[in-house]
Amino acid sequence: MNKMKVKLLSPGAKVPTRAEKGAAGYDLYVPCNFVINPGRNLIKLDISIELKSETEAQIRPRSGFSLKGIEGYLLEDMDTPKRFDADVIIGTIDESYRGVVGVIIKSYESIPFIVKEGTKIAQMVISHYCNEPFEVVTELSKTERGEGGFGHTGTK
Repeated sequence: MNKMKVKLLSPGAKVPTRAEKGAAGYDLYVPCNFVINPGRNLIKLDISIELKSETEAQIRPRSGFSLKGIEGYLLEDMDTPKRFDADVIIGTIDESYRGVVGVIIKSYESIPFIVKEGTKIAQMVISHYCNEPFEVVTELSKTERGEGGFGHTGTK
């Protein structure tokens, strides 16, 4: 059985970990204090990974940060944590990628804030994918759902 591999690229880099045995995602850590500016930001995690064949990694938000905002600090007050209106943008890492893993953060704040070294900033979920080509056809098989989508089942 081949294992996934991780290369640590700085002293602050951490191996992705699962908080619990049944957790689907691996927590990803900020390797050093990082200033989040208004708009889009890329936090390089200072790790590179090698995934198993026919798998991909999705970078996803942590549910607590999605609900409450990302925990960080004002530049002038590094002692009092606050929640900031910012989101992790979903991303995909292909199995052939060997570069530095990063997390994209979109900040809706008007001021910069700092995310501290060691913060669990996002999660990475590894999934198998289909690696087959498409076949061009003139008809698709029928299903009960058919073409229903985009909220067709309602909210109740």
